[in-house]
Amino acid sequence: MKLLFIRHGDPDYEKDSLTEKGWHEAELLGQRMANTPVTAFYVSPLGRAKDTASKTLQKVGRDATELAWLREFHAPIPDFHTGEPRIAWDQLPADWTAEPKYYDKTRWSETLPMLQGHVIDEAKRVWNGLDEILTQHGYEPFTVQFSQTKRRWRFSATLVSPVSC
Repeated sequence: MKLLFIRHGDPDYEKDSLTEKGWHEAELLGQRMANTPVTAFYVSPLGRAKDTASKTLQKVGRDATELAWLREFHAPIPDFHTGEPRIAWDQLPADWTAEPKYYDKTRWSETLPMLQGHVIDEAKRVWNGLDEILTQHGYEPFTVQFSQTKRRWRFSATLVSPVSC
């Protein structure tokens, strides 16, 4: 199985679409993907992601399944200094590097900011969405420890090549 995660083209956040450059990038992506064998296309509900995927989908005459969990990770945490909501990965290195739990693959979500932002819940939402796609493509569970959640997949003999745009 081969999964391709493709980030949207240059965004116009105000319009939730693409800039002129982003539309050009989407067109180039469509040209590149036109001859790539793809089992399934998945897309975020955000306009910039759908716009990026649209050029490829037009070229190959296909549709994409829209999945809410593919949207941007939404779990704001309080800023270390101001307390204002902030994107979890947008903290200053001097702040998060002082906490040893951030370096621990099983304890990173136990820090106060991560608990306050319900980050593990958002992570589980995404992990569960990916689990669902794998199940739909014939993969069976087996146990592997991944962070605080056990991920379980046993790979079947049938391989598929979904692409996520």
